[in-house]
Amino acid sequence: MFPEIENLNTKEITIQRLLDGFLVIIDNNRNTFVPKEVYQEKNKAKYLDFLGIKGENSMILSDFIEQANVYNVYPIAKNDYENIRKSSQNIKFQHASSLLVESLIKENLERTDDTRVYLNIKDQCFEMTVLNGANLLFDNNFRFKTKEDFLYFLLFSMEQLHLETSSVTVYFLGMIEEDSKLVELTKRYVRDVRFKKEMKCE
Repeated sequence: MFPEIENLNTKEITIQRLLDGFLVIIDNNRNTFVPKEVYQEKNKAKYLDFLGIKGENSMILSDFIEQANVYNVYPIAKNDYENIRKSSQNIKFQHASSLLVESLIKENLERTDDTRVYLNIKDQCFEMTVLNGANLLFDNNFRFKTKEDFLYFLLFSMEQLHLETSSVTVYFLGMIEEDSKLVELTKRYVRDVRFKKEMKCE
């Protein structure tokens, strides 16, 4: 079905079979969210260039997240894109961050003014997503080497967003165990720390 699959960057690319085709999920931290009001298709590469995200030898893709009224812009290696495209016709590309944000928004549709912080832990990096009810307030990726780096990015971001560590719930998900040193350190500064089960991205 995908004869060139062994040549793909499988650290960043996952392929899921759908009823009517395939979903190709790009999972990396080289993406940015752009509000619909200012988004222009012709400027996709410029949005990434502005953040220092290299787009050479890449196809620049974007997902529109209707619930948040934003576009998620990200690159995929041109070779990977072309190999996948010629393997099958019914293919949809989507970034893992788009799936995560969509899923979190759906989960919070019934909430109105409840602000929550979600930390999706990956290998030496994490994605921080903040929702107020079903409204997306913030989404960013951070690389870290030590647990102190992690804590700094978390607390600094919460401070900039005027979120009180004594009242806002922080959820961990992704590659994290409840007895992790990251969790232990976070609990010293954040009163309400919880864990989410695996997200179901539809």
